[in-house]
Amino acid sequence: MTDRGSAGWLEADGLAGMDASELARLVDRTSERELRHRLIGGVREVALREIFRRMPEYLRPARAAGFDAVVAWHITGAGGPEDANTFWIRVSDGQCELLDGTPTADISIRTDPATLLRVVTGNEDPVLAVLKQRLSVRGDLALAARLTKIFAVGPL
Repeated sequence: MTDRGSAGWLEADGLAGMDASELARLVDRTSERELRHRLIGGVREVALREIFRRMPEYLRPARAAGFDAVVAWHITGAGGPEDANTFWIRVSDGQCELLDGTPTADISIRTDPATLLRVVTGNEDPVLAVLKQRLSVRGDLALAARLTKIFAVGPL
């Protein structure tokens, strides 16, 4: 059991094997400061890779009907723009896939790793994150508004 405010669980090699419910619970119990501190370096890379690897699992195909877009996720780095990571996903025909290369994006989302982790685990509302300027969205805003409805967030 992890104490509130401690992110020792982020040091574990078991992050990739953790189920969504446990991850959401641990993120909720971890202070913002500790989460941001721990999501630096190798842990950051593992966490980001795992978030985007799982994204197709959380697509709700019925709700994604008619949605056809490439979404670029720009995850900012602690050391500035050179530390940023970009991931592209395509949602089309009720399916989601992680893309390689640098495709043209219909929607571009920029955030930090801690906010991303809180949003995808259901611990932060993405609309509030935009209002707090912790997440920014560019491109087709009508499509972007549908993202929260076509992906299940938090524990199922």
